[in-house]
Amino acid sequence: MARRGIKYTLLAFVGAVLVYNSVYIKSLQAVRAANKGFDVDSYANNYLFKTIPRSTAAFTDLTLLRNALRANPSDAFDAYSHAPSDGDIRYFMVNGSGVVVSKDSGYVWLEDSEKQGFKLASQYIYGTAARDAAGLVSIDSFDNTMLFNEVSEKINFLIKKQLSPALQQLAVGDTTRFTGPIELNRKDPILAETAIIPLHVEKLQKEGR
Repeated sequence: MARRGIKYTLLAFVGAVLVYNSVYIKSLQAVRAANKGFDVDSYANNYLFKTIPRSTAAFTDLTLLRNALRANPSDAFDAYSHAPSDGDIRYFMVNGSGVVVSKDSGYVWLEDSEKQGFKLASQYIYGTAARDAAGLVSIDSFDNTMLFNEVSEKINFLIKKQLSPALQQLAVGDTTRFTGPIELNRKDPILAETAIIPLHVEKLQKEGR
């Protein structure tokens, strides 16, 4: 019995060695070396402060998206969402405006002209929505997924450092226009509970001033 156990152990060990030697594993150093010629900072800055502002006319009005989701969620996802791969999680790039009704440590809450509430994230900037929602960044343009993810991280860093402060300075009663991405799940697309990540925030002057 003991000999049979030793035999199976040896066979398992040999099998593991063969599998290991048959798989080509690129080292982390090799991946980093391949990425040296790519300027992540420049790419993220250009995307956020040049590409996005030039493309706002192609983004979806928030009210239009809300109505489309109510009418036919499947059609709304097909028409307006983007994602780097198939799946239920999809991203939308939206434009809109609203009046600030409240603030807390993580969000600014607004109402639009139809008294529909929504929120802009002022603190919790994470995930890949800012990179993927516009459909302007393709994973096929990158040598590896590490670089693709580094771009996402840098975009989020820039949003939090340079754009979130402007959002936090808004006061209750202010009217603002914004552009930003949202993430929705095909299986449960609840727009009211989704935070919009602000890529552009503009405080509008009140009439008469």
